[in-house]
Amino acid sequence: MKILILTASTGGGHKRAAAAIEAKIHTLSPETEVCVVDGMKAVGKFYDKTVCKGYHIMATKTPEIYGKLYRLSDESKTIAKVVVKSNEIMADYLLEVIEKHNPDIIIICHAFITNMVSYLKGKNMIHAKVISLITDYDAHRTYVSPHIDAFVIAVPEMKRKLCEEYDVPEDKIYPLGIPTFDRFSVSETKEELCRRERLDPNRPIVLMMAGSFGVTGVLDFYEQLAQTSDRLQMVVITGRNIRLFDHLDRKIQELGTGKNTKLLYFVDNVEDYMHIADLIVTKPGGLTVTESIACHLPMVIYSAFPGQEADNVDFLLRKNAAVLVDKEDGAQEILKLLESPERLEEMRENCKRLALPNAAEDIFRLACKLYEERA
Repeated sequence: MKILILTASTGGGHKRAAAAIEAKIHTLSPETEVCVVDGMKAVGKFYDKTVCKGYHIMATKTPEIYGKLYRLSDESKTIAKVVVKSNEIMADYLLEVIEKHNPDIIIICHAFITNMVSYLKGKNMIHAKVISLITDYDAHRTYVSPHIDAFVIAVPEMKRKLCEEYDVPEDKIYPLGIPTFDRFSVSETKEELCRRERLDPNRPIVLMMAGSFGVTGVLDFYEQLAQTSDRLQMVVITGRNIRLFDHLDRKIQELGTGKNTKLLYFVDNVEDYMHIADLIVTKPGGLTVTESIACHLPMVIYSAFPGQEADNVDFLLRKNAAVLVDKEDGAQEILKLLESPERLEEMRENCKRLALPNAAEDIFRLACKLYEERA
């Protein structure tokens, strides 16, 4: 069996989901050929830059406009059709890479790529079975295309919207969850991890994923939080944002909070910090949320873009797995939460109930099922 996974660079979540599925397939079935391709880049540099950079600019510089467009394209069938049609126009550019790999199964981690593959399948240009993976906690109309064989959703309650609002047949919907690497579900003990990372397991640990925030907002929020309590230990990860890392490094020296702060650039063991933290301060991207849930880690949401991130926040608040704070009193809210072990434990248990640690394996099993049907 040959599997082609198509992803995109509109944020890191789509690529992490693809990588988690690829890793699981290699573990379960080494004989299965699996390849991950950035579908946007395969279509062309201009399209990739237009979509990916356009998303980043709109979401960070004009979030209100982005949010309105996101809602309109979900609520209006006419606008959604325009979006889908614009993607279908680019589908022929994706055909070459699909024909090169000649897959039996295609797994897609982005709505726009889903539109293209559905169009090609409808024109009988490809004959693979196709799985669309929705990597957020609410659906959007642009994910729905007629020639998709299976839609994988994050949680069962999303099924109603796909059926009732988008007319997706129920037998095409699979609530298998968003895939994560196994290491988010299994770990060493907190004491072992803290010893290795030189942290005190008996003092509160707050993990801050700061790479997606604006520089000014992070500096202000960090200053409030780092000075809230002498007992607080902060682990701040900036991702590949070197500008933010340098600004925070200077801020830590200025405040004299270095003894209680572990500042990190890009790391490849973020799951270790998630396992030892008492809570995480983050933006609610679909994969960050899923990885936190897999680690049973309560979330404090500091900022959310209108659109899919706002939908993710709504879901987390309904499930009491997160709290939403603002920059004025966010530090005090976090301190109150840390001083309420019963509430933290309740949130942790809610995360545990939401976790679907076998999502990657279940998606592969679904691929095998569709392959057998095709055969």
